[in-house]
Amino acid sequence: MSFWLTVNKVIREADIILLILDARMPILSMNREIKEKVERYGKKMFLVFNKIDLISNHQLDSLKQNHNTAFFVSGIKNIGINSMKKYLLIFAKKNKVQEIRVGIVGYPNVGKSAIINALSKRASAPVSSSAGTTKGIQWVKAGGLRLLDSPGVIPFEDGNSKLGILGAKNPEKLKNQYKVACELIEMFLDNDKAALEKYYNLELSDNSEEVFLAIGKKRGFLSKGGIIDETRTAISIIRDWQRGKIRIQQRDLS
Repeated sequence: MSFWLTVNKVIREADIILLILDARMPILSMNREIKEKVERYGKKMFLVFNKIDLISNHQLDSLKQNHNTAFFVSGIKNIGINSMKKYLLIFAKKNKVQEIRVGIVGYPNVGKSAIINALSKRASAPVSSSAGTTKGIQWVKAGGLRLLDSPGVIPFEDGNSKLGILGAKNPEKLKNQYKVACELIEMFLDNDKAALEKYYNLELSDNSEEVFLAIGKKRGFLSKGGIIDETRTAISIIRDWQRGKIRIQQRDLS
């Protein structure tokens, strides 16, 4: 079954849809096609901002002000999970549903499986920092909840750089890794250059290409003749971002 057919099945069969977003990139990780499909089916949907342990308190406060009906959690750190589960059970009781079916949808690598594991308090769904771990619908019981995990779905129009920054594609599978890495660097130069300098222990310029080369040299990613290995450097930078090793803390990132 294709990814979209699987997601459509989840949306049709669920009583509630949880659209999982990356709190670091709330606008970028909003899957518009899924949102439109949920609205078309007339299902109740809640936004769930995951990975709040990777953002600053200021960013979290800003998210809460702009999305006062959403949930704010960390599946890995088990933050906000209990209150979300309690709300879902109350929702089920009000709607006289004995075992409410909750569909978990969103981009690859936003943490859907980690949230399911936290809700069910057991390793019921595979968790990985690699995109595309979930291959089909998985039904998981969690108290009075029945959770449906779906594969991450990528809207057709999404570009290569967006997918790399979101972590929706593994660095090795991106077409232009150098370009994605430089866009990530520019994002840090615009928002939190100090975070980049601290993590790589370097004093950096304001030029993304120079920063890229400096990181490659620092990491020792050199080819013959002392030339920076662009592929290894780019993959390393993208992976550091996707795994939360480098974080923007000073300003909001959409």
